[in-house]
Amino acid sequence: GGSSGDLLPFELTRNRNTDWIDTATPILLLTYLLVIFVFQSAILVFVPFSVSWTVSNCTHGFITMMYLHWIKGSPNFYEQGEMNGMTTWEQIISDPHVNRTNQKTALFVVPTVMCHLACHFCDYDKLLSLINVGVWITCVIAKLDRMNGVRLFGINKTVGVDDDDYDQPRGLKID
Repeated sequence: GGSSGDLLPFELTRNRNTDWIDTATPILLLTYLLVIFVFQSAILVFVPFSVSWTVSNCTHGFITMMYLHWIKGSPNFYEQGEMNGMTTWEQIISDPHVNRTNQKTALFVVPTVMCHLACHFCDYDKLLSLINVGVWITCVIAKLDRMNGVRLFGINKTVGVDDDDYDQPRGLKID
């Protein structure tokens, strides 16, 4: 079972969305960077070098936004729905007893470096730099602690979890 104070046994409190980051090693970071550079190399076949980093930055931004900040829940079939209203990023930062500072730092630094590379290699073209900085702002603002659980304009809210009246009692209406 879990430690004292836990409401659920250990098996139910494990989260496959965050298990991979708890076992993060330099190999995981190197693999992540290798995938980015292989994708960057493949993009060069289709677009000029000055635009290729912007394409890579936008693709990386889209994929990480979807995985970290849009998709909710857990892939664990046996989970009881505790994570249904939380994005992967919210699940990563939700456990105050687990120190994930290095992993969170890497997930902040990679989009920042990609934005810088994309702006640099496009020779700071105004339009491409605006696109790159826009992608970077979107990715980084979503990771700020202040944005934890925030659903701007109701986008991506979970019915029954993110409702404005979630603290109101729900009962049967008897006529």
